[in-house]
Amino acid sequence: MQRNLCLELARLLALVFILAGCSTVDNRIKSNPQIYASLSSADQALVRNGQIRVGMSRAAVFLAWGKPDRIRYGIRQGHSFEVWIYTTTRSTVLPNSYYPGLYGFGYFRGGIWRHHHHFYSIGLYSYPFDPYPEIISYEVPYKIVYFEGDRCTGFEYLGA
Repeated sequence: MQRNLCLELARLLALVFILAGCSTVDNRIKSNPQIYASLSSADQALVRNGQIRVGMSRAAVFLAWGKPDRIRYGIRQGHSFEVWIYTTTRSTVLPNSYYPGLYGFGYFRGGIWRHHHHFYSIGLYSYPFDPYPEIISYEVPYKIVYFEGDRCTGFEYLGA
């Protein structure tokens, strides 16, 4: 009983720490009230809705969208600029493919023997599909903001 209570308490504390670390618009506004108060009422409304506009300050964009995952710098037409890139993670299941192994018997991967007839065997059982598909995860950009000086000069919403 005591052990179960300690385990549940540990899980609850872990959840509290995870949720406390989440960056939301409200959390960013509460952490930076002076920045939020310095914005116009129109920009405050945009920030509250997680939106930005061209001409907005870097601090206002931070309040609306949070910390970027990547920052890039460059020069365009003699003016230096900064790019904030926000990324998300996507996952893809790789299609089953056949790679011939030694002596034409297929190949062995992760405890599964792959046969020529595209059936997969684990012990005494055979499946017409791969019970352990290969899944890859990768980062892709979904929002980009461009700055010259302290002002936003453009932004993009990329395909989700």
